[in-house]
Amino acid sequence: MKLGMGIKEVQVKRPIVGVFVSRAVIQKLKKQLNDFRSYIRIKQLADASQEAEVTIYYFSARAVDLEGETVKGIYWDTEHQKWKSKRYPLPDVLYDRRGAGRTRKARERALQVRAFLDEKKVQKINSVSYFNKWDVYEHLSRAPETSRYIPDTRFYERRKDLRSFLGKHDQVYLKAVRGGRGKQVVRVVELEDKTYEICHFVDQIYVGKAESIAELNSEVRSFFDGRPFVMQKAIDLLQIENSNVDFRAELQRNGKGRLEILGVSARVGQQKAPITIHSSAFPFESFLRQYQLIPEHEIPSLTKKVRHFLRTAYHALEDIYGTFGEIGIDFGIDKNGDIWFIEPNAKSAKVSFQKAYDSAAFQRAFLNPLEFAKYLYDKERKKRRHSR
Repeated sequence: MKLGMGIKEVQVKRPIVGVFVSRAVIQKLKKQLNDFRSYIRIKQLADASQEAEVTIYYFSARAVDLEGETVKGIYWDTEHQKWKSKRYPLPDVLYDRRGAGRTRKARERALQVRAFLDEKKVQKINSVSYFNKWDVYEHLSRAPETSRYIPDTRFYERRKDLRSFLGKHDQVYLKAVRGGRGKQVVRVVELEDKTYEICHFVDQIYVGKAESIAELNSEVRSFFDGRPFVMQKAIDLLQIENSNVDFRAELQRNGKGRLEILGVSARVGQQKAPITIHSSAFPFESFLRQYQLIPEHEIPSLTKKVRHFLRTAYHALEDIYGTFGEIGIDFGIDKNGDIWFIEPNAKSAKVSFQKAYDSAAFQRAFLNPLEFAKYLYDKERKKRRHSR
């Protein structure tokens, strides 16, 4: 296909994959900046498009012309080694990497664009752009194949809910139903003197104390500031020198539509931290061996159990929400060796994966979504041909 639309005609390979990002990212690319957090992933994906032989462009909500049904996209010009912009048709496949948005207006505009692309039947690498934690826990706790992996979880509605939940569990996690990078997580521990330790991480670790359940409720409600949240029993996670260990698995579908477990990264958090963000990371099996957390002869069977759990959780999420090209799954293993589901991520940043694995594995994490986009596109074309 050739594009004219007032610009120099160029040959465009199909499918066209539109990568939905924030306006801030687009502005930085226009300025040729490369010192921001997500740049390495943006450039890796652009490089992978050459190998996958697909056309990709990055766009923000403002770039979509709803009436003209075109998009002003940013692309990497390999010849001149710089970012450029031009007008494209709507994508064949949407790769949604945009976060929630900082303002109400930005969120509404993003929702409008997503709804418009749905209306135009643009295919999606992931069926939904984010997961509501309460909805996920509700569904998975009811499903026979996943219920045993879900810690006791309740939705916070009123002040008495927290008192009741702490009556059953002396250590709990409070999590916003929508939120990423651990910034909407609070750990609460009931102490022997019936006071409460409060711990959370925003830009640094905060540890405070509430003298009563009333004070605790006030602190918690202030922290979440009207955002809905769930209460979850704390998992007695494996630890190294009083630092919690959890795991992030990267699962993706490849160019044949088959599910792959790219890797499982062990994450060791900072001491006292309620989450393992900004942690060191290691490949799963080598981590278990290095720190001797379980006997050597048990590692193969635990690895097999983890792989079964991951595939089971992935398929269960697809049964609820539809097909996914990729999901990052966070899970924990307790001191009895039991596996616990923590949360799924529809837009994994792959930070731990990059730390734990080599460059070839990291590159594959960007090639797979584009190969899967080709799979979706070809499958739809065959379907249309057969329906004629």
